[in-house]
Amino acid sequence: MMPLFPDPFRFRAHWSAARWRGLGAALRPLLLALLALLSLYCAWPYATLWRIDRALAEGDCAALDGLVDLPAIRAEIAHRLNKEHESVIGELSDAFIQWLESGIRRNGRGALDELVTRDWVCERLQAATPPGEALTDQLAGAWFVAPREFSARLVSAGAETVHIRLRLQGVGWRLVTLYY
Repeated sequence: MMPLFPDPFRFRAHWSAARWRGLGAALRPLLLALLALLSLYCAWPYATLWRIDRALAEGDCAALDGLVDLPAIRAEIAHRLNKEHESVIGELSDAFIQWLESGIRRNGRGALDELVTRDWVCERLQAATPPGEALTDQLAGAWFVAPREFSARLVSAGAETVHIRLRLQGVGWRLVTLYY
């Protein structure tokens, strides 16, 4: 007669320790590969910040072209100005608001196209970096806000705190939000 509940010790004999070790040995390379890929993925936005820093240190704003998505920055600022849209931009500084107001008075509806340029991005990032120091030295906080979005806060003495957001687009990370 078959027992109502199987003997738990018979199950253990079926799945012996040697079988578990064999399974672990087979999975170990896969787990190590996944851990290595995850580590590389987590370091990837920092590598983009380093590339931005190198362009700023060399004074080569043209090198930012592949690292900055100007239409995305403009769109995010426009969403922040429109109360009906959600925006990832948080509290704006008085200097940022004054810069926007004067630009809107001067340029009208196309103000963001005139104001948010590669040179402006370069200037804002250089202002957040004291001479002789690296942009990455100014990181006061950096974190993933989503699997494809990375946010950072740059703080330096005597300058406005600059908030940036990188987004994974295609095969690389690009700067998509900048405000102070």
